[in-house]
Amino acid sequence: MSADKIIKEVKSHRDSDFAEWVSPILQVSKGGYGESDKLYGVRTPVLRRIAKDNQDTDIAVVEELLHNDYHEIRMTALLILILKYRNNKYDRDYIVDLYLKNADYINNWDLVDVSAPNIVGQYVYENRDKVDMLYELSETDHLWKQRIAVVSTQYLIKQGFYEPTIKLAEKYFYHPHHLIHKATGWMLRELGKKDIDELYSFLDKFAPNMPRVMLRYALERLPENKRKYYMMLK
Repeated sequence: MSADKIIKEVKSHRDSDFAEWVSPILQVSKGGYGESDKLYGVRTPVLRRIAKDNQDTDIAVVEELLHNDYHEIRMTALLILILKYRNNKYDRDYIVDLYLKNADYINNWDLVDVSAPNIVGQYVYENRDKVDMLYELSETDHLWKQRIAVVSTQYLIKQGFYEPTIKLAEKYFYHPHHLIHKATGWMLRELGKKDIDELYSFLDKFAPNMPRVMLRYALERLPENKRKYYMMLK
């Protein structure tokens, strides 16, 4: 399947009303982190179907799609890349390298959140000696690589491997951007779903140091009395 055919298929599902609705969520406006983006207004379940139907597309075409100006085209490229990683038709080292090389195009929270756990996260779990790549990503000055680092740990949490989440959470206490605080709080919440004692241990030690947004996200699933207690420590 050529890039043009996939683009045409995505475009055929465009919905200007949905594009208008989702635009502020993705901050596709002047001054927003998605300022340069363009939207067709195609919902993710439709993109998932298109990706599944086109998962055998040549990987060079997928990279071409990832460079497209339209958000939904880049999302489709990432969904295809996830499927390629899963089906082992391509070398996984190559896929991860390609993914990170193109981080400039994985440039919104939803693009990161869909793809990072299923590519980088799974890769790190399968190659524990590569865990330092998460810390190296966190050390960059690249917002989306920094978010990739922490959101990738969602896969690790599900496998019971918590250390990278905890280390990155401590590091990101002092990060200036709310997108990183939200993502980190979300990962701590995921940690609590898997091991509540591990989350309580973290909060007992660090709640006073956590940015308020990060703490609120981390507490969302806790009983009200616990939420109030930890918020009082701020």
